[in-house]
Amino acid sequence: MKKLFMILSLVLVLCFTFGCQDKEAMAELEMYRAEKAVEEQNKKIEYLAWEKMWNEGQLDVADRVVAPNHIMHYRGESTPWGPDTLKKVVSSWLKAFPDTKVKVEDIIAEGDKVAVRLTFTGTHQGKFGDIAPTGDKIEFT
Repeated sequence: MKKLFMILSLVLVLCFTFGCQDKEAMAELEMYRAEKAVEEQNKKIEYLAWEKMWNEGQLDVADRVVAPNHIMHYRGESTPWGPDTLKKVVSSWLKAFPDTKVKVEDIIAEGDKVAVRLTFTGTHQGKFGDIAPTGDKIEFT
């Protein structure tokens, strides 16, 4: 009888131990899934912003997808670019290159950061800064 009691006790301890480990693993898996879902959502938002603002001229999208404290990291520089700054930049670009098309080549998201590789095409048909329209076609990545 004592042996049976010891065996049952050992089985209960083992079940409890493995059950707890399984719960911890499931919690970790759920946390990973939630993080990946946020990263995928960030990628969709980034794609939408480029598509709607640059290809369709819907500048109001910036108010919905760009945080007021957004920082643009470009060529080693970090610059505050809230929605208003972004709308001004896109607007002046589209006036100079009204047929602009932006193709999203790659979007990579990790945590709260998103990196995008793009190809711009267009024709210089309006004044761009101090440069008069040239009619030249552009393409850059």
